[in-house]
Amino acid sequence: MRRHMRTLVPLVALSLGLSACSLLLDFDEEGQPCDERNQCLPGYVCKDDACVSDGSATGDAGTRTDAGTGTDAGTGGDAGTDAGLP
Repeated sequence: MRRHMRTLVPLVALSLGLSACSLLLDFDEEGQPCDERNQCLPGYVCKDDACVSDGSATGDAGTRTDAGTGTDAGTGGDAGTDAGLP
């Protein structure tokens, strides 16, 4: 039984240590090979079998508006004072 514990403890410690590591890396699409349909991520184009920036700026939030297009704040005038300032 003691022999199994000597093997089990380092194995558990190694497993816990490796599980704490993140596999997320700082990924740069520039220069990566295009996929099998010659496509790249948004903001990149396939040129000579490699993804290169197409010059358009893409933000982290994408291009869609998330606030909607309706007027949900009402149609009245001034909403009043904010933090005690007129």
